[in-house]
Amino acid sequence: MSEQDLRWLQRFDNWQRAYKTLQHALMAHQKSPGDEIVQMAVIKSFEMTFELSWKTMKDFLQYSGIDVKLPREVIKQSFANAMLTDGQIWIDMLEERNLMAHVYDEARARLAVDHIMNRYMHSIEQLHQYFLSKAKSCSA
Repeated sequence: MSEQDLRWLQRFDNWQRAYKTLQHALMAHQKSPGDEIVQMAVIKSFEMTFELSWKTMKDFLQYSGIDVKLPREVIKQSFANAMLTDGQIWIDMLEERNLMAHVYDEARARLAVDHIMNRYMHSIEQLHQYFLSKAKSCSA
C-alpha cells in the first residue's frame, strides 16, 4: 500500500473511534436527556467526529486524485463524487459545528443535541458505511 492509501485508512480508523464515542454519548443522552455534562459530551464528540469526517473525506479525495483543502470544498467535492448523498446537510453540519464552539447556554446546547440526533446522525452513518466499503476493497 502507498502512503496515500495508508493516510486515508489511518484517518478513517481514528474517525471510527470518534464516531463510536459519539454513538455512546448519544446513548447516554437518551438515558439522561437533562444531564448537561452528557449534552456537552454529545456536542464535543460531534465536533470531533465532524472534524475527522471532513479530513477523512479530504484524504480519500486526495487518494482519488482530487486535491482540495478547505472543509466546504471537501464537502462539495465529496458530494460531487457520490461519497455523500446529501451535501447540504454536511454544509449545515459545518456551519453548526462552527457555532457549537461557542455554545454557552442551555437552550442552544439542547438544540444542538437535537440536530445531531435527528438531522446529522443519518448522514454520518451513511458516510461510515461508504468508508467501510472502500476500506474493505482496499484491504482485499
